Amino acid sequence: MRKIFIGLSLLLSGSLALSSCSEKKQTEASPRYVKVTNVGSASKVESYSFSGQIHEKNEINLAFKVGGQLEKLLVNEGDYVAKGQLIAEVDSRDYLVRLDAAKAQYMQAKSEYERYQQLYDRKKLPVNTLDKLKAAYLATKSNFDAAQNAVNDTQLKAPFSGYVFQRTVANYDNIAPGQTIVTVIDVSSLEVRFNISGNLLRAVQHADSIRCDFSVEGFNNVPAKLLAINQKANTTDQYEVRAQLQAQSLHLKPGMTAKIRVTDHLESAQPMTVPVGAVFYKANQPRVWTVDQSNMKVKSTPVKLGNLRENGQIEVLNGISDKEPVVIAGVNSLVENQEVKILNL
Repeated sequence: MRKIFIGLSLLLSGSLALSSCSEKKQTEASPRYVKVTNVGSASKVESYSFSGQIHEKNEINLAFKVGGQLEKLLVNEGDYVAKGQLIAEVDSRDYLVRLDAAKAQYMQAKSEYERYQQLYDRKKLPVNTLDKLKAAYLATKSNFDAAQNAVNDTQLKAPFSGYVFQRTVANYDNIAPGQTIVTVIDVSSLEVRFNISGNLLRAVQHADSIRCDFSVEGFNNVPAKLLAINQKANTTDQYEVRAQLQAQSLHLKPGMTAKIRVTDHLESAQPMTVPVGAVFYKANQPRVWTVDQSNMKVKSTPVKLGNLRENGQIEVLNGISDKEPVVIAGVNSLVENQEVKILNL
């Protein structure tokens, strides 16, 4: 009877041991919940506000290259003009007379040069005589071209499409070469201009976003793209900034005021940090457990540590990348390539 009892005891013990091993393997095979932190460089957002004004893409004062009496002025302030459209014209009679005289001289000199060129080709004319005729021919051609250009310049045409902003003369005025006739503005795109102090040059130059608010209803938070920053300060020690509006509307006009908001994300020079409890040692090498999110397994990653912070954090100088998930609790109970689940707190 005693032998049977001992046999049953051994059999039961063996069954319990097998059951315990089975449970242990099942436990090890199950993913382990871990608490992680996504390490990263510290950064801060800086925002600045400025007052500015809308400006046109381009503004130009149009003038004649020749003088005379203004015969036709075909536009008024506020008119739209297309590229190449006739804006004004001066009396061209005197210029046409000069053109006819220049053309006659040119044709005569050209004919003589071509005739004597034939003699030279038959070796019946010295080369110096031909050179003089050629010089006279080229001089009359130059005068003819200049007279033709002067006639063409009696018409003033729009160099680009835009609007007449200002008209400074009237019909039948006697005008001089270079005197402004009209001012035309190009509003095919608009820009805002504002001034900044020297200590904000870098922030504006590397800004993440530029947004503009206008007094016109419905036109807030309009994006703008930085075009240029003047390299020299003005009389108030400010630097002018130009930014092109990324939204176009007939409701926005040059001269309107704008509030400009510039946002800049500044990266901190401070190294990444992890809680002290995230660090363990293997072969005297500090390591952390990082989580490979493609297969949700942990990997022991060697790191180089820096200074210990007062808040229980320690600097990680290298070994882990920005935003990489690092296990911060229970690090001594994990094994290499163990499958884990991230605990959402």
